Amino acid sequence: MKRSIGFLLIIVGIGLGIFGFTKLDDSEAGIEIGNLEIKAEDQEARNDAYVWIGLGFAGLLGGIFLVNKKS
Repeated sequence: MKRSIGFLLIIVGIGLGIFGFTKLDDSEAGIEIGNLEIKAEDQEARNDAYVWIGLGFAGLLGGIFLVNKKS
């Protein structure tokens, strides 16, 4: 039972990490005209992305721990 929960945590952790990296990539935009470059960042979305990445990492580590734990 613990191994199946571990595998589920690994899958959820990977999914949350991918979601976080996608949100991080979408949090900024820019345009370049000649030598002029204009960038805009959404700081709140960037902070949310780091939270999602952290949750994904925690889920991944927890899943690996449960899978490798000897019963």
